[in-house]
Amino acid sequence: MWDAIWRYFRNTWMQSYGVDLWNVESMTAAGVNLQNRTNNPLESYNRAFGGRFSVKHPSLLSFVETVKDEARRFVHLIDGVKKNRRDPPRHAQFMDPRVPDEFER
Repeated sequence: MWDAIWRYFRNTWMQSYGVDLWNVESMTAAGVNLQNRTNNPLESYNRAFGGRFSVKHPSLLSFVETVKDEARRFVHLIDGVKKNRRDPPRHAQFMDPRVPDEFER
């Protein structure tokens, strides 16, 4: 599985774009306060929202209830912004996959 992931990574990111365009490590190290640590916030949201469903194709009722919950969550977030409240960002659990030698510095 990891071979396919590294092949995709190499072909998509290493050969097509420079590291400075997609890697946020240097900005984080420089103390830049990033609101999103992913390079594609929409993809991140889409994955998180899709993960709220227990089946691939939910019923209309289940979908509507989930959208209503999401709307309430955003109302709460917007209210927090208006009142200058901010929760620290949540990050995924650390995972240390084997890095192929060709990607070592």
